[in-house]
Amino acid sequence: MDKNSKKEYLLRNELNRKLCFSEIEGKLVKVTYGLMEDNVYTIEQAIPELIKIIDLLELEQRAIMLEINRFFPFHLNIL
Repeated sequence: MDKNSKKEYLLRNELNRKLCFSEIEGKLVKVTYGLMEDNVYTIEQAIPELIKIIDLLELEQRAIMLEINRFFPFHLNIL
């Protein structure tokens, strides 16, 4: 991969990551405001939405860790 291709790849990854976090943030705000308005959401309705948000965050965390390990394949052993 040449220098320009690598920069473009990194830019695309960063933009995708920011888009994903923005979508997650939007979902979290929607559920939070829904819970604040008693007539919009009940706790029972909100829990599955919050679980989906947590799952999305975990997936994104795994993707970030894979990316870090790809660029920095060594492991630090901390005692």
